[in-house]
Amino acid sequence: MPGIYVHVPFCAAKCGYCDFHSIVADGSFVGNYIRAFQQEAAYYGRKYQNQVFETLFFGGGTPTVLEPKQLSQMIEAVLENFNFNSGFEFTIEANPCTLGQEKVDHLAILGVNRISLGVQTFQDNLLKRLERLHSTADIYTSVEYLRKAGINNFNLDLMYGLPEQSLRDWETSLDAAIALQPTHLSCYSLILEEDTPFFEQYNQGLLNLPSEDLEYEMFELVKNKLRQAGYQHYEVSNYALKEEYQAKHNLIYWHNQPYLGLGSGAHSYMEQSRYVNSLDLNRYIENWLDNQPAIDHIELISEDQAMDETMMLGLRLLDGVEEAVFAKRFGQTIMEVYAEEIEELLAKKLVIWENGRLKLTDRGLSLGNHVFSAFIR
Repeated sequence: MPGIYVHVPFCAAKCGYCDFHSIVADGSFVGNYIRAFQQEAAYYGRKYQNQVFETLFFGGGTPTVLEPKQLSQMIEAVLENFNFNSGFEFTIEANPCTLGQEKVDHLAILGVNRISLGVQTFQDNLLKRLERLHSTADIYTSVEYLRKAGINNFNLDLMYGLPEQSLRDWETSLDAAIALQPTHLSCYSLILEEDTPFFEQYNQGLLNLPSEDLEYEMFELVKNKLRQAGYQHYEVSNYALKEEYQAKHNLIYWHNQPYLGLGSGAHSYMEQSRYVNSLDLNRYIENWLDNQPAIDHIELISEDQAMDETMMLGLRLLDGVEEAVFAKRFGQTIMEVYAEEIEELLAKKLVIWENGRLKLTDRGLSLGNHVFSAFIR
């Protein structure tokens, strides 16, 4: 079953490394966005009235920068227009400084059962360097709010490869995160994206980033430390305390399954087509207030492209791609399609066949991009 992603393109401030589709907006603009979103939800609710969805994910931006009433309006627009299976995973992204006990209690009442908290680091000096608005103390307070509200299933987002970050800094953050016993951890390296202040600072020699060797040590440290702490490493950058806590919504992406995106800039992959909602917020609002879809790009996904993407995304999972599932979906085995590419990767000891699955080796984990690119035909 597919999932639904909702994009909330608002933040309290724009971080220097962020290239996500988000703005700092005033109340009247947010109100118009929500009214347009309600129209979009009703439109696609009619289109997919017979479809049952498996997950709901509110991302951004920072959804929790909205007031409780505004969040209610967006959440209710989805729940009133779409059908979900019983006990579906309902995740919302949050930054620590945007949560209070009243807001978290409100989210729990609305059915949110999983929170993804944008922690990034447990060092105040590094949070300041990242231009984050929260402090380390806010992280602990937010987790306390979640537990008091009964939302015990929560993810912590952490980042390594940060400016001025040492290996000891990274280990301290990991230890602090583990001590909070989140059900899930996402650990990503900082990526310098074009058209961001950090990218410009780097080009001007003003960004003191860890060396490639140090970043590799950071990757190995998180992998080993979290495994030793009892977390299951199930995707290149993701760890779950138990299998039941794996991010079900993200698994839809990694298995290259359908999903519906709502909100400005959201991507959808439905009925063998991928389409992107308009990034122009004014166009998105004007179109939907006139009950007209606001889509920037539509692409029909060919069978070959679907196979390539299934391999690239599926190999991110440590379970890899299952031969039988691939063959059932596409009518060909993995080796019938990719024999030459796989033989080369096997020779380099980057992948391995195990129990009918093609998966990354430990060496392949650290050279993932090289492996994934081999499946772009």
